[in-house]
Amino acid sequence: MIARQFNAAGLAAFRGYLAECRIEPARAVPQTLLVDPAFSDPTTSPVHVEPRQFRTRQVAAEYLHQVLSPISDHDLLANAGLWSWLSLYYFDQVCPIVMGIRQVTNDYSYVFEPKNPRHFYRHLLFIAWRVKNMAPEHCRLFLTPAVSTLDHVTTEVLKRLYLTRIPCIFEVLDRLYWDSSRGRARAGIVGTKVKAGDLVHRLPIRIRQLEVTYDLNSLSADQLVSLLGTEFQQA
Repeated sequence: MIARQFNAAGLAAFRGYLAECRIEPARAVPQTLLVDPAFSDPTTSPVHVEPRQFRTRQVAAEYLHQVLSPISDHDLLANAGLWSWLSLYYFDQVCPIVMGIRQVTNDYSYVFEPKNPRHFYRHLLFIAWRVKNMAPEHCRLFLTPAVSTLDHVTTEVLKRLYLTRIPCIFEVLDRLYWDSSRGRARAGIVGTKVKAGDLVHRLPIRIRQLEVTYDLNSLSADQLVSLLGTEFQQA
């Protein structure tokens, strides 16, 4: 199928469907909404998509990077209509049926809001593509979970734009917080209690302290890890 992008009417209709799903969890996906020209327009460049099973966010990210390559990153970063259309097209992946029903979460998980600083990084498909786009070599910390969920590690990093703008930050995060023995993020790095070297509390504070003295954009991963201090050193 050739992908399309929802217009204002299409976004409203999609939100309407999400509201209906919360009342009637077994409600079928409105396939006609995907192709009706009253609700969507062609993309700037043709994009061909097909039904897929996304076992993890990593699988989704790799596929989206491949099929969306005809469209510029600049357009993809702001295209609410396309990302929302893709969410409906892959709705069985981002909101799977479990025991006969769907657990529909907040609209922003499926309807992309690029201008909302609290919501843009919560769109399930966009964030998979975005992480792979920003950190193609150091993204396993964020792409291991299922595409239908949004973990705390991803939200805590992606909501802090000052972190993601540091060129070496994703390599640093991978070195600090990836647990190779378990194949996932280290335990306890996003808890509510402050812990030495944790991701939620201590890392943001330490980065803010360092940027007063250093040009973090010019540092290598080795240099930044060294400057963070002993509390961030793993045994």
